[in-house]
Amino acid sequence: MTTTQPVRLNGRYRLDQRIGAGGMGEVWRATDELLGRTVAVKTVLPALADDADFARRFLAEARAMAGVHHRGVVAIHDLYHGPEGAFLVMEFVDGEPLSQVLTRYGRLAPPPALHLVGQAADALHAVHDRGIVHRDVKPGNMLVRPDGTLLLTDFGIARRDGATALTATGAVIGTLSYLAPEQVLGHPATPRSDVYALGVVAYECLSGRRPFTAENPFAAAMMRLSQAPPPLGPHVPAPVAALVERALAVEPGDRWADAATFGAAIAQVAAALRTGVAPTTAPDPAEPTVVHQRTPLTPTLVEPGLAATALATPHPGTIPLTTPPSRTAPPGTAPPSTAPAVPYAGATVLTPRPDAAPLAPAVPTGFRPRDGYYVPVEPMCWGGLVIPGGLGRTPRRYPPHEEHYWETFAAAELPEEAVYLRQEELLGHPAVAAVCTARVLAACSRDPARTVGWELEPWPVQIGRDRWIFHCLAGPGTGEWLGSVFA
Repeated sequence: MTTTQPVRLNGRYRLDQRIGAGGMGEVWRATDELLGRTVAVKTVLPALADDADFARRFLAEARAMAGVHHRGVVAIHDLYHGPEGAFLVMEFVDGEPLSQVLTRYGRLAPPPALHLVGQAADALHAVHDRGIVHRDVKPGNMLVRPDGTLLLTDFGIARRDGATALTATGAVIGTLSYLAPEQVLGHPATPRSDVYALGVVAYECLSGRRPFTAENPFAAAMMRLSQAPPPLGPHVPAPVAALVERALAVEPGDRWADAATFGAAIAQVAAALRTGVAPTTAPDPAEPTVVHQRTPLTPTLVEPGLAATALATPHPGTIPLTTPPSRTAPPGTAPPSTAPAVPYAGATVLTPRPDAAPLAPAVPTGFRPRDGYYVPVEPMCWGGLVIPGGLGRTPRRYPPHEEHYWETFAAAELPEEAVYLRQEELLGHPAVAAVCTARVLAACSRDPARTVGWELEPWPVQIGRDRWIFHCLAGPGTGEWLGSVFA
């Protein structure tokens, strides 16, 4: 939803700033003008709002979330489905997704990782107590406030016990990288499926990567049907690794019995890390357990918008969230070591990923950043775009002086949920639709009058094991042509 004038939904909610977008719609920071408070409004794409099945699922999300009252679950305030479309009004959380935290720092050391995952287990326990399975537990659906508290959000595909299925039998529902093995096979999700997904989140927090990686998310999903995840490494204490390994068991019966039991075990191991005393045997899954209260992290140790090494002053006795900025070594001495500190000491908790920018992914090779997207530093000209089975395949690159059909005028990050959309569906995804436009085309063109009316095509390109971008291709639509008009 793009607007130059303030938009009010249902005569009450003024949309102030778009703060997120996905395959189903957008999330806005908004003002409830009736009650005078800041809220988050989740709008739905018009085509989906008119679909009866989706409308039922959207209503189910609102009811599922509204029935959970817990400090770790985003609260629902209002729901609308009518002539103006469909939207959900939620508590506004002043924080950022855990996925952005991991992108910025790479990995967390055990104490803060356990703190965050333990809070997520608390929230999932409350969700499961209401007979709800989240089915899409992942870092992108966890919001972290500046004080270190975490909230679980986005129940768009949640399922209540006994509810009528809205998808075909055997359909795979959820984000592929975090699905439990039984979900990969199309079996119904259970609370233990959410425990598995939370185990993937824990593994990613501790290692900076997901446990299974392959050429594409589908291949990685198939790997977890029969393989154990790679070891977490020597920087992760054995009791912490054991927690995660049990959560990632292939057979549901071998995992933690529920989120409460998982959370209690996390609390026990976290307490041992704080005191330096080896943890006792983990709770038996059959025993009734209560998720323990946890001490909050130090408020705002890393100031938003600054580099990973920029620190506020930590309180005495707290664990720093980053390695302190290095100082110049005196002549004749060795520079400070960049190796991770011993986890029990709590000296180095976050290890910035060397190939990532502080607040965003590294700019892809061959591009430079501009206004939220990338533009080529030199001409990128291509042959025909082949689309077998609805998925775009790599065209051949040509020098500008040879005949070609397309030229890249811009590129941007492609969200995971859009990686395997059919070619004709890509332009309908908000992330793609925001960049592959006539406006951006004209802004990137050296001769905007020449490129008016040119055909546009998005083209997904994988540039890492878990990272995709999309090129916005343009061509006159009259066949092959010569030269370059963008770089």
